[in-house]
Amino acid sequence: MLELTSKEISAGFSTLGARLLSLRLAGVELLAGGGSDEECLAGDWTAGAICGRVAGRISFARFSLDGISYQLAANMGAHQLHGGPDNFAIRHWTARRMEDSLRFELHSPDGDQGYPGALDASATYTLAANVLRLDLEARVTKPTVVNLTNHAYWNLAGGSRDAFAHELLIDGAHFLPLDELLLPTGEIRAVKGTRWEFHALRPIGEAYDNFWVLSGPRGTMGRALVLRDPASGRHMEVWTTEAGMQMYTAEHWNPGFPGKTGPLKQYAAIAIEPQNF
Repeated sequence: MLELTSKEISAGFSTLGARLLSLRLAGVELLAGGGSDEECLAGDWTAGAICGRVAGRISFARFSLDGISYQLAANMGAHQLHGGPDNFAIRHWTARRMEDSLRFELHSPDGDQGYPGALDASATYTLAANVLRLDLEARVTKPTVVNLTNHAYWNLAGGSRDAFAHELLIDGAHFLPLDELLLPTGEIRAVKGTRWEFHALRPIGEAYDNFWVLSGPRGTMGRALVLRDPASGRHMEVWTTEAGMQMYTAEHWNPGFPGKTGPLKQYAAIAIEPQNF
C-alpha cells in the first residue's frame, strides 16, 4: 500500500483505480470498503476509486456531440455506469511520489469504451495537516466528454454506527429527479420543503442516491458538503470546483461484499462524489 502521512492523518492508496483505500484519523479508520485490491474487485469495485471516463449513469449508453452520435459500452443493462465494463476504477494507474503528494496517471486510447479521442488522466493526492486534496486532470486529443470523481465511502463513526446516524449539510438548492432506473429525467427541482433539503446539518436518516446542484459557479472552489458523526464529534468538509455532488448511502451493499473488517453491510457508509452533471 502506498501511503501519505501527516501529524493528524494517515492515508493509504492503491494503483488499482488510483484508489484511496484507507484514511485514519487518530487511529480510527474513516473509510469503508475493501482493504486490498482483491477485496475491492470481489465487492464494491468503486469504493475509493477514480471513476471514469464518466462517473455516474449515461442513459442507453449513448450521447451526441457536435452532431455525431456515440454508442458506448453498456454495463448496467442497456445503460452505462461509471465508465463502462472496463472502466478507470478497475485499471492499474502508474504512480509516482512527489514530496507530500502521490500522482497517478492513466492513458485511455481513442475509442476506449466507445468514447472519442485519446485521453490522459491524472489524479494527484496531497496531504497537509488535516487536509487531503485531490486534483483531477484530463487532456484529450479531440472533443469528448469526461467526468472524473473519487468514489470513497465514508463512515466517521469508524463503523460503529451506520450512514443514517450521520449528520449532513449540502450547499445546494436544487437536485436532479430520477426515474425508476435511477437515470436523470432532465428536470432540475428545488430541494426546499423536501427530504433532499440539507441546508443545515441534520441526520441523514434514510436512503439516498441523488445528485445535488451546488451553489456558486463551476470552477470556483467552495465548501459544498459537511459530514458529521454527532456521537464522536468527528466531522469533515468537502470543498470542490465542480457543479454538483452525488451522495449515496450504500444501499446495494450486502454480506457477499468483503470489507476491511468483515462483510460490508447495507447502509454502512456514505459515498460522496463531487462531479459535473
